Amino acid sequence: MNFTTQIILLLGGLALFLHGMNVMTDGLKAAAGSKMKSFLQGMTRNRWTSLVAGTGITAVIQSSSVTTVLAVGFVSAGLISFQSTLGIILGANVGTTITAQIIAFKITKASWIMIAGGFLAGFLFKNKVVKNVGTIILGLGLVFLGMSVMSDATAPLKSYEPFLDLMEGLDNYLYGILIGALFTALVQSSSATTGIVIIMASQGLIAIEPAIAIIMGANIGTCVTAILSALGKPKAAVRVAVSHVLFKVIGVVLWYAFIPQLAHLVDAISPGSEARQVANAHTIFNLANTFLFIWLVTPISKLVVWLVPEKKKKEERLFPELHQFYLEDVNLALDLSQTSIAKLGESVLEILKAGVPMALTGKEHELVELRYKDTFIDRGHAEILTFLQIIQSQSISKNQSHILERQIEAVNVMESAADVVTTSLVEAAQHRIEKSFEVSSDTVQRIAVVHKLALEAFFMAVQFYTEDDISADDTLAKEQFKKELQDVRLYLVERLSVSDENRIDIYRFESEVLEGIRRIHALARRLKRKAG
Repeated sequence: MNFTTQIILLLGGLALFLHGMNVMTDGLKAAAGSKMKSFLQGMTRNRWTSLVAGTGITAVIQSSSVTTVLAVGFVSAGLISFQSTLGIILGANVGTTITAQIIAFKITKASWIMIAGGFLAGFLFKNKVVKNVGTIILGLGLVFLGMSVMSDATAPLKSYEPFLDLMEGLDNYLYGILIGALFTALVQSSSATTGIVIIMASQGLIAIEPAIAIIMGANIGTCVTAILSALGKPKAAVRVAVSHVLFKVIGVVLWYAFIPQLAHLVDAISPGSEARQVANAHTIFNLANTFLFIWLVTPISKLVVWLVPEKKKKEERLFPELHQFYLEDVNLALDLSQTSIAKLGESVLEILKAGVPMALTGKEHELVELRYKDTFIDRGHAEILTFLQIIQSQSISKNQSHILERQIEAVNVMESAADVVTTSLVEAAQHRIEKSFEVSSDTVQRIAVVHKLALEAFFMAVQFYTEDDISADDTLAKEQFKKELQDVRLYLVERLSVSDENRIDIYRFESEVLEGIRRIHALARRLKRKAG
Protein backbone atom coordinates (compact mmCIF):
# COMPACT_ATOMS: atom_id res chain seq x y z
CA MET A 1 0.00 0.00 0.00
CA ASN A 2 1.47 3.38 -1.08
CA PHE A 3 0.79 5.64 1.91
CA THR A 4 1.93 8.82 0.17
CA THR A 5 -0.50 8.32 -2.71
CA GLN A 6 -3.38 7.41 -0.41
CA ILE A 7 -2.81 10.43 1.85
CA ILE A 8 -2.64 12.78 -1.15
CA LEU A 9 -5.86 11.28 -2.53
CA LEU A 10 -7.59 11.58 0.85
CA LEU A 11 -6.54 15.20 1.36
CA GLY A 12 -7.38 16.08 -2.25
CA GLY A 13 -10.79 14.46 -1.95
CA LEU A 14 -11.42 16.31 1.32
CA ALA A 15 -10.43 19.60 -0.32
CA LEU A 16 -12.84 18.93 -3.21
CA PHE A 17 -15.60 18.06 -0.73
CA LEU A 18 -15.12 21.24 1.33
CA HIS A 19 -14.82 23.45 -1.76
CA GLY A 20 -17.95 21.86 -3.19
CA MET A 21 -19.83 22.61 0.04
CA ASN A 22 -18.73 26.27 -0.17
CA VAL A 23 -19.72 26.55 -3.84
CA MET A 24 -23.11 24.94 -3.18
CA THR A 25 -23.73 27.20 -0.17
CA ASP A 26 -22.85 30.33 -2.20
CA GLY A 27 -25.28 29.25 -4.92
CA LEU A 28 -28.05 28.54 -2.42
CA LYS A 29 -27.47 31.89 -0.68
CA ALA A 30 -27.65 33.73 -4.00
CA ALA A 31 -30.82 31.86 -4.96
CA ALA A 32 -32.46 32.60 -1.61
CA GLY A 33 -31.45 36.26 -1.87
CA SER A 34 -32.59 38.76 0.77
CA LYS A 35 -35.88 36.92 1.31
CA MET A 36 -34.32 34.68 3.94
CA LYS A 37 -33.67 37.71 6.18
CA SER A 38 -37.29 38.87 6.11
CA PHE A 39 -38.45 35.27 6.57
CA LEU A 40 -36.15 34.80 9.56
CA GLN A 41 -37.20 38.05 11.20
CA GLY A 42 -40.88 37.40 10.61
CA MET A 43 -40.74 33.88 12.06
CA THR A 44 -39.44 34.68 15.54
CA ARG A 45 -42.74 35.18 17.35
CA ASN A 46 -42.13 32.20 19.64
CA ARG A 47 -39.79 29.23 20.12
CA TRP A 48 -41.67 27.05 17.63
CA THR A 49 -41.74 29.52 14.76
CA SER A 50 -38.05 30.28 15.47
CA LEU A 51 -37.36 26.55 15.24
CA VAL A 52 -39.15 26.35 11.89
CA ALA A 53 -37.27 29.43 10.63
CA GLY A 54 -33.85 28.05 11.59
CA THR A 55 -34.65 24.65 10.08
CA GLY A 56 -36.09 26.08 6.88
CA ILE A 57 -33.31 28.53 6.11
CA THR A 58 -30.50 26.09 6.95
CA ALA A 59 -32.18 23.37 4.89
CA VAL A 60 -32.30 25.78 1.94
CA ILE A 61 -28.84 27.34 2.16
CA GLN A 62 -27.10 24.37 3.85
CA SER A 63 -25.06 26.60 6.12
CA SER A 64 -25.83 26.87 9.81
CA SER A 65 -23.11 29.53 10.12
CA VAL A 66 -24.99 31.85 7.71
CA THR A 67 -28.19 31.33 9.67
CA THR A 68 -26.34 32.09 12.89
CA VAL A 69 -24.76 35.28 11.51
CA LEU A 70 -28.20 36.53 10.46
CA ALA A 71 -29.68 35.73 13.86
CA VAL A 72 -26.82 37.41 15.74
CA GLY A 73 -27.15 40.46 13.52
CA PHE A 74 -30.85 40.80 14.33
CA VAL A 75 -30.15 40.48 18.08
CA SER A 76 -27.44 43.16 17.96
CA ALA A 77 -29.79 45.49 16.08
CA GLY A 78 -32.50 44.89 18.67
CA LEU A 79 -34.86 43.38 16.08
CA ILE A 80 -35.26 40.05 17.90
CA SER A 81 -34.49 38.83 21.43
CA PHE A 82 -31.56 36.59 22.30
CA GLN A 83 -34.04 33.94 23.46
CA SER A 84 -35.49 33.83 19.93
CA THR A 85 -32.07 32.89 18.53
CA LEU A 86 -32.02 29.70 20.60
CA GLY A 87 -34.94 28.32 18.61
CA ILE A 88 -33.17 29.38 15.41
CA ILE A 89 -29.94 27.64 16.49
CA LEU A 90 -31.81 24.44 17.32
CA GLY A 91 -33.56 24.61 13.96
CA ALA A 92 -30.22 25.11 12.22
CA ASN A 93 -29.01 21.86 13.82
CA VAL A 94 -31.95 20.05 12.25
CA GLY A 95 -31.44 21.78 8.89
CA THR A 96 -27.85 20.57 8.63
CA THR A 97 -28.99 16.93 8.77
CA ILE A 98 -30.19 17.38 5.19
CA THR A 99 -26.53 17.40 4.10
CA ALA A 100 -25.91 13.98 5.62
CA GLN A 101 -29.03 12.60 3.96
CA ILE A 102 -27.92 13.94 0.56
CA ILE A 103 -24.40 12.53 1.01
CA ALA A 104 -25.81 9.09 1.88
CA PHE A 105 -27.26 8.72 -1.62
CA LYS A 106 -24.85 6.69 -3.73
CA ILE A 107 -24.79 8.92 -6.78
CA THR A 108 -21.05 9.63 -6.86
CA LYS A 109 -20.89 8.25 -10.42
CA ALA A 110 -22.98 11.22 -11.57
CA SER A 111 -20.51 13.72 -10.11
CA TRP A 112 -18.79 14.54 -13.43
CA ILE A 113 -22.13 15.04 -15.19
CA MET A 114 -23.24 17.39 -12.39
CA ILE A 115 -19.98 19.33 -12.54
CA ALA A 116 -20.17 19.70 -16.32
CA GLY A 117 -23.87 20.58 -16.30
CA GLY A 118 -23.54 23.06 -13.46
CA PHE A 119 -20.54 24.78 -15.08
CA LEU A 120 -22.25 25.05 -18.47
CA ALA A 121 -25.43 26.46 -16.90
CA GLY A 122 -23.40 29.23 -15.25
CA PHE A 123 -21.16 29.82 -18.26
CA LEU A 124 -23.69 29.83 -21.11
CA PHE A 125 -26.77 31.45 -19.56
CA LYS A 126 -27.19 35.03 -18.38
CA ASN A 127 -30.36 34.42 -16.40
CA LYS A 128 -29.53 34.73 -12.68
CA VAL A 129 -31.86 31.92 -11.66
CA VAL A 130 -30.24 29.51 -14.12
CA LYS A 131 -26.76 30.64 -13.03
CA ASN A 132 -27.59 30.09 -9.35
CA VAL A 133 -29.06 26.64 -10.05
CA GLY A 134 -25.94 25.83 -12.06
CA THR A 135 -23.72 26.89 -9.15
CA ILE A 136 -25.69 24.67 -6.77
CA ILE A 137 -25.40 21.65 -9.09
CA LEU A 138 -21.70 22.34 -9.67
CA GLY A 139 -21.07 22.49 -5.92
CA LEU A 140 -23.02 19.30 -5.30
CA GLY A 141 -21.06 17.58 -8.07
CA LEU A 142 -17.78 18.62 -6.42
CA VAL A 143 -19.06 17.24 -3.09
CA PHE A 144 -19.76 13.83 -4.68
CA LEU A 145 -16.48 13.90 -6.61
CA GLY A 146 -14.62 14.57 -3.38
CA MET A 147 -16.42 11.65 -1.75
CA SER A 148 -15.52 9.41 -4.68
CA VAL A 149 -11.83 10.36 -4.40
CA MET A 150 -11.86 9.79 -0.63
CA SER A 151 -13.57 6.44 -1.18
CA ASP A 152 -10.78 5.40 -3.55
CA ALA A 153 -8.18 6.59 -1.04
CA THR A 154 -9.63 4.56 1.84
CA ALA A 155 -10.45 1.39 -0.14
CA PRO A 156 -6.99 -0.26 0.42
CA LEU A 157 -7.53 0.03 4.18
CA LYS A 158 -9.95 -2.92 4.02
CA SER A 159 -6.97 -5.28 4.05
CA TYR A 160 -4.57 -3.21 6.18
CA GLU A 161 -4.35 -5.01 9.53
CA PRO A 162 -3.00 -2.10 11.67
CA PHE A 163 -5.93 0.07 10.58
CA LEU A 164 -8.44 -2.71 11.26
CA ASP A 165 -6.96 -3.13 14.74
CA LEU A 166 -7.33 0.62 15.28
CA MET A 167 -10.99 0.45 14.28
CA GLU A 168 -11.58 -2.32 16.80
CA GLY A 169 -10.25 0.02 19.49
CA LEU A 170 -13.15 2.37 18.72
CA ASP A 171 -15.44 0.06 20.65
CA ASN A 172 -14.62 2.53 23.41
CA TYR A 173 -17.04 5.26 22.38
CA LEU A 174 -15.02 7.98 24.10
CA TYR A 175 -12.24 7.47 21.54
CA GLY A 176 -14.74 7.83 18.71
CA ILE A 177 -16.21 11.03 20.19
CA LEU A 178 -12.70 12.44 20.67
CA ILE A 179 -11.65 11.60 17.09
CA GLY A 180 -14.83 13.13 15.66
CA ALA A 181 -14.44 16.29 17.72
CA LEU A 182 -10.74 16.77 16.86
CA PHE A 183 -11.15 16.10 13.13
CA THR A 184 -14.17 18.43 12.87
CA ALA A 185 -12.33 21.16 14.75
CA LEU A 186 -9.41 20.72 12.34
CA VAL A 187 -11.36 20.85 9.06
CA GLN A 188 -14.03 23.21 10.43
CA SER A 189 -16.85 21.15 8.90
CA SER A 190 -19.05 18.54 10.55
CA SER A 191 -20.40 17.69 7.08
CA ALA A 192 -16.89 16.59 6.03
CA THR A 193 -16.61 14.33 9.08
CA THR A 194 -20.05 12.89 8.37
CA GLY A 195 -19.13 12.29 4.73
CA ILE A 196 -15.95 10.40 5.63
CA VAL A 197 -17.77 8.30 8.23
CA ILE A 198 -20.45 7.42 5.66
CA ILE A 199 -17.74 6.34 3.19
CA MET A 200 -15.96 4.21 5.78
CA ALA A 201 -19.20 2.62 7.01
CA SER A 202 -20.35 1.81 3.47
CA GLN A 203 -16.97 0.10 2.79
CA GLY A 204 -17.17 -1.91 6.00
CA LEU A 205 -14.20 -0.13 7.54
CA ILE A 206 -16.11 0.91 10.65
CA ALA A 207 -19.08 -0.49 12.55
CA ILE A 208 -22.25 1.56 13.05
CA GLU A 209 -21.81 2.10 16.79
CA PRO A 210 -18.35 3.71 16.63
CA ALA A 211 -19.53 5.61 13.54
CA ILE A 212 -22.32 7.11 15.64
CA ALA A 213 -19.78 8.01 18.35
CA ILE A 214 -17.62 9.85 15.79
CA ILE A 215 -20.67 11.75 14.50
CA MET A 216 -21.55 12.77 18.05
CA GLY A 217 -17.97 13.97 18.47
CA ALA A 218 -18.34 15.95 15.25
CA ASN A 219 -21.25 17.81 16.85
CA ILE A 220 -18.95 18.84 19.69
CA GLY A 221 -16.21 19.73 17.20
CA THR A 222 -18.47 22.33 15.58
CA CYS A 223 -18.45 24.16 18.92
CA VAL A 224 -14.77 24.98 18.35
CA THR A 225 -15.72 26.76 15.12
CA ALA A 226 -18.44 28.71 16.93
CA ILE A 227 -16.11 29.67 19.80
CA LEU A 228 -13.31 30.80 17.46
CA SER A 229 -15.75 32.84 15.37
CA ALA A 230 -17.07 34.55 18.51
CA LEU A 231 -13.66 35.77 19.75
CA GLY A 232 -13.61 39.55 19.70
CA LYS A 233 -17.21 39.64 18.48
CA PRO A 234 -20.30 41.33 19.99
CA LYS A 235 -21.86 39.91 23.14
CA ALA A 236 -24.70 38.47 21.07
CA ALA A 237 -22.23 36.38 19.05
CA VAL A 238 -20.49 35.14 22.20
CA ARG A 239 -23.82 34.12 23.71
CA VAL A 240 -24.75 32.23 20.56
CA ALA A 241 -21.41 30.37 20.70
CA VAL A 242 -21.97 29.47 24.35
CA SER A 243 -25.47 28.25 23.47
CA HIS A 244 -23.96 26.03 20.75
CA VAL A 245 -21.57 24.51 23.28
CA LEU A 246 -24.32 23.82 25.82
CA PHE A 247 -26.68 22.26 23.28
CA LYS A 248 -24.02 20.04 21.69
CA VAL A 249 -22.17 18.88 24.79
CA ILE A 250 -25.30 18.19 26.85
CA GLY A 251 -26.84 16.38 23.88
CA VAL A 252 -23.84 14.05 23.52
CA VAL A 253 -23.76 13.37 27.26
CA LEU A 254 -27.44 12.43 27.25
CA TRP A 255 -27.06 10.07 24.26
CA TYR A 256 -23.74 8.47 25.24
CA ALA A 257 -25.29 5.55 27.11
CA PHE A 258 -27.83 4.91 24.32
CA ILE A 259 -25.46 4.52 21.35
CA PRO A 260 -26.12 0.71 21.04
CA GLN A 261 -29.89 1.29 21.10
CA LEU A 262 -29.59 4.02 18.45
CA ALA A 263 -27.49 1.65 16.30
CA HIS A 264 -30.18 -1.04 16.55
CA LEU A 265 -32.89 1.49 15.66
CA VAL A 266 -31.20 2.74 12.48
CA ASP A 267 -30.37 -0.85 11.48
CA ALA A 268 -34.08 -1.66 11.72
CA ILE A 269 -34.99 1.45 9.69
CA SER A 270 -32.37 0.92 6.93
CA PRO A 271 -31.23 -2.72 6.97
CA GLY A 272 -28.22 -3.44 4.76
CA SER A 273 -27.44 0.22 3.98
CA GLU A 274 -24.66 1.45 6.23
CA ALA A 275 -24.59 4.87 4.57
CA ARG A 276 -28.27 5.42 5.29
CA GLN A 277 -27.86 4.13 8.84
CA VAL A 278 -25.17 6.71 9.59
CA ALA A 279 -27.22 9.53 8.02
CA ASN A 280 -30.35 8.45 9.89
CA ALA A 281 -28.46 8.23 13.20
CA HIS A 282 -27.22 11.79 12.61
CA THR A 283 -30.78 12.97 11.89
CA ILE A 284 -32.37 11.17 14.87
CA PHE A 285 -29.67 12.45 17.24
CA ASN A 286 -30.23 16.09 16.20
CA LEU A 287 -34.02 15.84 16.03
CA ALA A 288 -34.29 14.26 19.47
CA ASN A 289 -31.99 16.84 21.05
CA THR A 290 -33.83 19.69 19.36
CA PHE A 291 -37.25 18.63 20.59
CA LEU A 292 -35.84 18.14 24.08
CA PHE A 293 -34.09 21.51 24.30
CA ILE A 294 -36.90 23.51 22.70
CA TRP A 295 -38.82 23.13 25.96
CA LEU A 296 -35.83 24.49 27.89
CA VAL A 297 -35.23 27.64 25.84
CA THR A 298 -36.17 30.06 28.65
CA PRO A 299 -33.94 28.62 31.42
CA ILE A 300 -31.05 28.06 28.99
CA SER A 301 -31.25 31.65 27.73
CA LYS A 302 -31.14 32.91 31.33
CA LEU A 303 -28.17 30.65 32.05
CA VAL A 304 -26.28 31.93 28.98
CA VAL A 305 -27.00 35.57 29.85
CA TRP A 306 -25.67 34.85 33.35
CA LEU A 307 -22.56 33.19 31.92
CA VAL A 308 -21.97 36.02 29.44
CA PRO A 309 -23.20 39.20 31.18
CA GLU A 310 -23.18 42.67 29.71
CA LYS A 311 -20.29 44.90 30.69
CA LYS A 312 -21.09 46.96 33.74
CA LYS A 313 -19.40 49.89 32.09
CA LYS A 314 -21.34 51.20 29.13
CA GLU A 315 -19.73 50.34 25.84
CA GLU A 316 -17.95 53.23 24.15
CA ARG A 317 -19.53 52.54 20.79
CA LEU A 318 -22.90 54.19 20.20
CA PHE A 319 -23.88 51.56 17.63
CA PRO A 320 -22.39 48.20 18.73
CA GLU A 321 -24.29 46.46 15.94
CA LEU A 322 -21.88 48.05 13.43
CA HIS A 323 -19.29 45.36 14.07
CA GLN A 324 -16.90 43.93 11.47
CA PHE A 325 -18.36 40.49 12.27
CA TYR A 326 -21.41 41.37 10.18
CA LEU A 327 -19.39 42.49 7.16
CA GLU A 328 -19.30 38.83 6.06
CA ASP A 329 -22.82 39.39 4.69
CA VAL A 330 -23.12 42.71 2.83
CA ASN A 331 -26.93 42.64 2.79
CA LEU A 332 -27.04 42.11 6.54
CA ALA A 333 -24.41 44.83 7.08
CA LEU A 334 -26.53 47.29 5.05
CA ASP A 335 -29.62 46.35 7.05
CA LEU A 336 -27.76 47.02 10.30
CA SER A 337 -26.37 50.34 9.06
CA GLN A 338 -29.91 51.39 8.11
CA THR A 339 -31.06 50.50 11.63
CA SER A 340 -28.24 52.61 13.05
CA ILE A 341 -29.19 55.51 10.80
CA ALA A 342 -32.75 55.31 12.18
CA LYS A 343 -31.33 55.44 15.74
CA LEU A 344 -29.17 58.42 14.79
CA GLY A 345 -32.25 60.09 13.35
CA GLU A 346 -34.08 59.69 16.65
CA SER A 347 -31.21 61.38 18.48
CA VAL A 348 -31.19 64.19 15.92
CA LEU A 349 -34.95 64.62 16.45
CA GLU A 350 -34.37 65.22 20.17
CA ILE A 351 -31.97 68.05 19.34
CA LEU A 352 -34.32 69.52 16.73
CA LYS A 353 -37.24 69.38 19.16
CA ALA A 354 -35.34 71.17 21.94
CA GLY A 355 -33.33 73.52 19.74
CA VAL A 356 -35.90 76.13 18.68
CA PRO A 357 -37.54 76.65 22.12
CA MET A 358 -34.05 76.96 23.66
CA ALA A 359 -33.01 79.43 20.98
CA LEU A 360 -36.09 81.60 21.67
CA THR A 361 -36.18 81.49 25.47
CA GLY A 362 -33.36 79.24 26.75
CA LYS A 363 -30.63 80.04 29.27
CA GLU A 364 -26.88 79.87 28.72
CA HIS A 365 -26.43 76.50 30.48
CA GLU A 366 -29.18 74.95 28.32
CA LEU A 367 -27.31 75.97 25.18
CA VAL A 368 -24.15 74.34 26.53
CA GLU A 369 -26.07 71.11 27.17
CA LEU A 370 -27.43 71.21 23.63
CA ARG A 371 -23.97 71.55 22.15
CA TYR A 372 -22.80 68.65 24.31
CA LYS A 373 -25.54 66.46 22.83
CA ASP A 374 -24.25 67.30 19.38
CA THR A 375 -20.95 65.55 20.20
CA PHE A 376 -22.90 62.28 20.34
CA ILE A 377 -24.36 63.00 16.90
CA ASP A 378 -20.86 63.62 15.55
CA ARG A 379 -19.61 60.34 17.06
CA GLY A 380 -22.56 58.40 15.67
CA HIS A 381 -22.07 60.02 12.27
CA ALA A 382 -18.41 58.97 12.27
CA GLU A 383 -19.19 55.39 13.38
CA ILE A 384 -21.76 54.85 10.64
CA LEU A 385 -19.63 56.42 7.92
CA THR A 386 -16.64 54.28 8.93
CA PHE A 387 -18.78 51.14 8.71
CA LEU A 388 -20.18 52.19 5.33
CA GLN A 389 -16.68 52.97 4.08
CA ILE A 390 -15.60 49.39 4.87
CA ILE A 391 -18.63 48.03 3.02
CA GLN A 392 -17.79 50.25 0.06
CA SER A 393 -14.27 48.80 -0.11
CA GLN A 394 -15.68 45.30 -0.66
CA SER A 395 -16.96 43.71 -3.83
CA ILE A 396 -20.65 44.69 -3.88
CA SER A 397 -23.45 44.55 -6.42
CA LYS A 398 -24.91 47.54 -8.27
CA ASN A 399 -28.04 47.50 -6.11
CA GLN A 400 -25.97 47.30 -2.92
CA SER A 401 -23.87 50.23 -4.14
CA HIS A 402 -27.05 52.24 -4.74
CA ILE A 403 -28.28 51.51 -1.19
CA LEU A 404 -24.86 52.41 0.20
CA GLU A 405 -24.80 55.79 -1.58
CA ARG A 406 -28.27 56.63 -0.24
CA GLN A 407 -27.24 55.72 3.29
CA ILE A 408 -24.09 57.85 3.15
CA GLU A 409 -26.14 60.81 1.93
CA ALA A 410 -28.80 60.23 4.61
CA VAL A 411 -26.35 60.19 7.52
CA ASN A 412 -24.76 63.40 6.21
CA VAL A 413 -28.19 65.05 6.00
CA MET A 414 -28.92 64.08 9.61
CA GLU A 415 -25.68 65.59 10.84
CA SER A 416 -26.39 68.77 8.86
CA ALA A 417 -29.83 69.04 10.51
CA ALA A 418 -28.27 68.78 13.98
CA ASP A 419 -25.66 71.37 13.01
CA VAL A 420 -28.41 73.83 12.06
CA VAL A 421 -29.47 73.83 15.71
CA THR A 422 -26.11 73.47 17.45
CA THR A 423 -24.33 76.09 15.37
CA SER A 424 -26.68 78.59 13.72
CA LEU A 425 -29.47 78.61 16.30
CA VAL A 426 -27.19 78.36 19.32
CA GLU A 427 -25.08 81.26 18.04
CA ALA A 428 -28.23 83.30 17.45
CA ALA A 429 -29.44 82.47 20.97
CA GLN A 430 -26.12 83.57 22.45
CA HIS A 431 -26.51 86.89 20.64
CA ARG A 432 -30.02 87.21 22.18
CA ILE A 433 -28.65 86.53 25.65
CA GLU A 434 -25.81 89.05 25.20
CA LYS A 435 -28.22 91.77 24.02
CA SER A 436 -30.68 90.86 26.82
CA PHE A 437 -33.82 91.14 24.69
CA GLU A 438 -36.90 88.93 24.83
CA VAL A 439 -39.14 87.52 22.11
CA SER A 440 -42.86 88.21 22.56
CA SER A 441 -45.10 85.28 23.55
CA ASP A 442 -47.21 85.78 20.41
CA THR A 443 -44.11 85.46 18.20
CA VAL A 444 -42.97 82.37 20.12
CA GLN A 445 -46.36 80.73 19.51
CA ARG A 446 -46.37 81.54 15.79
CA ILE A 447 -42.84 80.22 15.32
CA ALA A 448 -43.78 77.11 17.33
CA VAL A 449 -46.45 76.26 14.73
CA VAL A 450 -43.89 76.28 11.90
CA HIS A 451 -41.38 74.42 14.07
CA LYS A 452 -43.93 71.68 14.76
CA LEU A 453 -44.55 71.17 11.02
CA ALA A 454 -40.82 70.90 10.35
CA LEU A 455 -40.45 68.38 13.18
CA GLU A 456 -43.30 66.28 11.81
CA ALA A 457 -41.66 66.24 8.38
CA PHE A 458 -38.33 65.15 9.86
CA PHE A 459 -40.02 62.53 12.04
CA MET A 460 -41.75 61.03 8.99
CA ALA A 461 -38.45 60.96 7.10
CA VAL A 462 -36.76 59.06 9.94
CA GLN A 463 -39.69 56.62 10.10
CA PHE A 464 -38.94 55.60 6.51
CA TYR A 465 -35.75 53.96 7.83
CA THR A 466 -37.72 51.69 10.16
CA GLU A 467 -40.80 50.94 8.05
CA ASP A 468 -41.23 49.41 4.60
CA ASP A 469 -44.06 51.71 3.42
CA ILE A 470 -42.55 54.86 1.95
CA SER A 471 -45.39 55.71 -0.40
CA ALA A 472 -47.07 58.38 1.76
CA ASP A 473 -47.92 61.58 -0.14
CA ASP A 474 -46.90 64.68 1.84
CA THR A 475 -47.81 67.30 -0.77
CA LEU A 476 -50.44 68.88 1.51
CA ALA A 477 -48.02 68.98 4.44
CA LYS A 478 -45.42 70.67 2.23
CA GLU A 479 -47.88 73.33 1.08
CA GLN A 480 -49.08 73.92 4.65
CA PHE A 481 -45.51 74.47 5.83
CA LYS A 482 -44.83 76.97 3.03
CA LYS A 483 -48.01 78.88 3.88
CA GLU A 484 -47.31 78.99 7.64
CA LEU A 485 -43.70 80.01 7.02
CA GLN A 486 -44.75 82.86 4.75
CA ASP A 487 -47.39 84.04 7.27
CA VAL A 488 -44.78 84.23 10.06
CA ARG A 489 -42.37 86.08 7.78
CA LEU A 490 -45.00 88.71 6.98
CA TYR A 491 -45.86 88.95 10.67
CA LEU A 492 -42.21 89.63 11.54
CA VAL A 493 -42.01 92.34 8.86
CA GLU A 494 -45.14 94.00 10.30
CA ARG A 495 -43.53 93.89 13.75
CA LEU A 496 -40.72 96.15 12.48
CA SER A 497 -43.04 99.11 13.05
CA VAL A 498 -43.16 98.44 16.79
CA SER A 499 -41.35 101.06 18.82
CA ASP A 500 -38.45 99.23 20.47
CA GLU A 501 -34.77 100.16 20.64
CA ASN A 502 -33.78 96.49 19.96
CA ARG A 503 -36.37 95.97 17.22
CA ILE A 504 -33.82 95.48 14.41
CA ASP A 505 -31.77 93.01 16.47
CA ILE A 506 -34.92 91.14 17.48
CA TYR A 507 -36.11 91.00 13.86
CA ARG A 508 -32.76 89.66 12.69
CA PHE A 509 -32.74 87.06 15.47
CA GLU A 510 -36.31 85.90 14.80
CA SER A 511 -35.65 85.74 11.06
CA GLU A 512 -32.54 83.68 11.70
CA VAL A 513 -34.53 81.20 13.82
CA LEU A 514 -37.16 81.02 11.11
CA GLU A 515 -34.50 80.37 8.48
CA GLY A 516 -33.10 77.57 10.63
CA ILE A 517 -36.54 75.95 10.75
CA ARG A 518 -36.84 76.27 6.96
CA ARG A 519 -33.48 74.54 6.54
CA ILE A 520 -34.57 71.73 8.88
CA HIS A 521 -37.71 71.21 6.81
CA ALA A 522 -35.70 71.19 3.57
CA LEU A 523 -33.30 68.63 5.03
CA ALA A 524 -36.26 66.51 6.14
CA ARG A 525 -37.55 66.38 2.57
CA ARG A 526 -34.08 65.56 1.28
CA LEU A 527 -33.79 62.78 3.88
CA LYS A 528 -37.10 61.31 2.78
CA ARG A 529 -35.95 61.20 -0.84
CA LYS A 530 -32.81 59.29 0.22
CA ALA A 531 -34.92 56.77 2.14
CA GLY A 532 -36.71 55.88 -1.09
